[in-house]
Amino acid sequence: MAKTRPFKDKMLSRAPAGYWMTQDMKATPQKFVDPEDALQSVIDGLNVPENRDKTKAYIYAGIPVSTIAETIAITGYAENQFNPDVAEIIKPAVNLILTDIAVEDDFMGPFRLAPQPTYQEDIDEVELENTMMNLMEEENPQLAKLMQMKQDEDEQEELKVREEEIVKRQQKANSPAPTGGFITRDEESV
Repeated sequence: MAKTRPFKDKMLSRAPAGYWMTQDMKATPQKFVDPEDALQSVIDGLNVPENRDKTKAYIYAGIPVSTIAETIAITGYAENQFNPDVAEIIKPAVNLILTDIAVEDDFMGPFRLAPQPTYQEDIDEVELENTMMNLMEEENPQLAKLMQMKQDEDEQEELKVREEEIVKRQQKANSPAPTGGFITRDEESV
């Protein structure tokens, strides 16, 4: 005889764990799901004279075009205008639009398309040294040869110091470990 009892295991009748964390019933859908519509919305916003002037000011102040495009994409997502995928899709087009804004009015001044790398100073210093060395080789080859010899000597000395450090580390690693354990005799008596 089978007992007829109500289904007590509610596991199959409720949402899986974590469902409500990803699906909010109160959430509203994004305003634009088509990248073309989202891009047209950004263009319309940039065509407002006040916004266009602010954008030009940011570009001329030195903020990279790609950074401004990234900011527009993140802001659009944060304001629920479009989803992250649409934001990523429209970024290259927004970069082009911002570049067009930068060069309109026959502006011939410099502006940055991408952020400068953090190690740019090191790159500039190496380029300056190479340029000076090439110029010195053309104008004063004897001095250039002496400078090159000095650089080679410095590099050899640096290599020798590094090799000595490596040998010391290897000797220390290969030396036998103390057999007394990690507690010394003085600590045992305490």
